[in-house]
Amino acid sequence: MLCIEYNKKEKLKVVEKPIPKIERDEALLKVEACGICGSDLIKIKNNLVEEGTVLGHEIVGTIVEVGSPTKKDFLNKKAVVAHHVPCLSCHFCKHGNFSMCSQFKNTNIKPGGFSEYIKISKEHLEQATFIIPKCTVSENELALTEPLACCMRAVNRAQVSASNIVLVCGLGSIGIMIGKLCEQKGATVIGLDLIQERINLAKNMSAITNGFIASSPELKSFILHKTEGRGVDTVFLASGSTKSLEDTLNLIRPGGTILVFSSIPKEIGFYNNEIYYRELTIMGSYSPSPLDLREAHQHILTEKIKLGPLITDVVNLKDLPKEINKCFENKSLKMIARVS
Repeated sequence: MLCIEYNKKEKLKVVEKPIPKIERDEALLKVEACGICGSDLIKIKNNLVEEGTVLGHEIVGTIVEVGSPTKKDFLNKKAVVAHHVPCLSCHFCKHGNFSMCSQFKNTNIKPGGFSEYIKISKEHLEQATFIIPKCTVSENELALTEPLACCMRAVNRAQVSASNIVLVCGLGSIGIMIGKLCEQKGATVIGLDLIQERINLAKNMSAITNGFIASSPELKSFILHKTEGRGVDTVFLASGSTKSLEDTLNLIRPGGTILVFSSIPKEIGFYNNEIYYRELTIMGSYSPSPLDLREAHQHILTEKIKLGPLITDVVNLKDLPKEINKCFENKSLKMIARVS
C-alpha cells in the first residue's frame, strides 16, 4: 500500500508498505480522507519524529476487514477514527485528565492516516471509532471530528459562558472552531490574526464578532471600551507566535482565564508575578476524551456546526509531499489528503 512517511532530508516521502495484518478483535480500515493537523506540521518541520514514521490522525474511511465475528457490525461501514484511547481506570482518567493517561499517550493507530490502510485495535474500536450513517455531510468535513473535539474540550475547560467576552489569538482552523463554539455558548468573541483573509472567513463563519490584525493599534482601545476598562474574560492562545503572550497579558482582565492551545518555544512563558498579583488562571488543553469525540461527531453529522469553509485544499495522498509546503507557508488553512 502507498504511505507517506517522514524523512529527515525530504520531510515527506512516498513509500510502499505491506497492508497491516489484523488480529482477533481488530479491524482494517481503508482510509478515504485524512486531515493535516498543526501538530503534524510541527513534528515534520522540527524533526520531532523518527524517520519512517507515518503521521496523520484525522481519519475517515471504510472498515473492510474485521478479525472477530463479534465485530461484524463494523464491517463495510464508513467510520471516523481517532488515534488515542485512555484506559478510563487510572488516577488521571478518574480525575478527568484523560490525555495524561499513560495508555492514552502510548496508543495510536497503525501505521498512521497518511496511508491507504490502517489497523484499528480493539480499544480503538470500542472508544474512538464512530460509524457514519447516511448523511449529507462530506467525508472531508467529517475528518475534522478529532480537531473539533479538541476545541470542545478547550472551551469546556475554560468554562466559557454567555456573559464572557473572549479573545481568540490565531484564526487558523483551530482558532475558528474555538470561536464558533464560544459563539454557540453566547459569548462575544474577538479574533486576532496576521492574515486579513482569515479574519474575514472567521466573520463569515460566525466564529467572531469583531476581528483585528495582530498588533493593530485599535485593538486595545476597542477591548477596553467593550469591557468598561477591564479587559477580556478569557483568552484562547491558538497561535504559535511569542508575540501573542504579550498581547494576552495586555488584554486579559484581572482574574481572567488564559487557555493555552498552541506550542511556543520552551524558554518563553508568563511571569509569575503577573499570575500571582492579578490572580490569573492559566491552563492547557491538549487532546479530547472519548465523550468529546462523540459529541463532536454528532455536531458535524447533524450540521449543528458547519466546518466545510475551513477546508481550503483537497489533495491526493501521493501528492502530499509536494503540496504540504502550502501549509508551512500559511497558504492553506486546512488541507485534506484523499486516498484515490
